[in-house]
Amino acid sequence: MDIDELRQNRYFRLLSRAFRVDVLFVAAAILLTGGLINYLIEGSGIPATTLITRSLRTQSFLETVVYMLSACLGVAGSYMMFRSSQPDRGGRESGMIFISGAMILLVGLFLVFGLWGFKSGA
Repeated sequence: MDIDELRQNRYFRLLSRAFRVDVLFVAAAILLTGGLINYLIEGSGIPATTLITRSLRTQSFLETVVYMLSACLGVAGSYMMFRSSQPDRGGRESGMIFISGAMILLVGLFLVFGLWGFKSGA
């Protein structure tokens, strides 16, 4: 199989898009922002049935998932707001994409701050 046949393979194209440096950087940032390392270090002392811990120092698996979800929402909202500024969009379409991205970004922020408020007892 030569290189031209390999480039026409749809799985090769999919993998070449998935393993770009920017995609890997965003994936690593989401994993680290979500607190995966903190969960692996501190989460071993938490019972498996605990949904949310009251300590701001430790986090359960569900909290790690919520933090990763909010990071994904933040990235998606920021990307939508960036795409709304592209010159190929119309005025109304650009505005709607920007507002949708801002709303998605705010939902991600509300998830994090709501969880922090619940954990701190406020």
